[in-house]
Amino acid sequence: MFLKLLPYSHTFELMKVRNMEIFEFHAAYCSVLASPKRLAILACLERSELSVSELAEAMDCPLSTISRHLAVLKAKHLVVSRKEGTKVFYSPSDPRIIKACTKIRTLLIDALKKRGEVAQELSPDEIIAED
Repeated sequence: MFLKLLPYSHTFELMKVRNMEIFEFHAAYCSVLASPKRLAILACLERSELSVSELAEAMDCPLSTISRHLAVLKAKHLVVSRKEGTKVFYSPSDPRIIKACTKIRTLLIDALKKRGEVAQELSPDEIIAED
């Protein structure tokens, strides 16, 4: 009988999750982002703070729909608001959330390109068009 040596070790170390609570928090955080409208709102807020009416116009959605989604994002501390006169402006609470969403969108677009389901020229930066 011959023993074949492999170029790497097949030993496994036992791993233990030390704090399941962070994964529960992560799942709850992601559930807020599981809405296409909320993801679009965050994408719109990448460039500048916007009012509810500006977001409604950009997304071609009723004000009530945008307000409802902003309330969820604000309750989970993903956006912050600033009042100026009668208008309320929204912006991301932390720019890293925008970067994380953009990174995931980039991965998805790349996967769709490989499968030939989207044009090769499509870029994550072109999802939100400037007028």
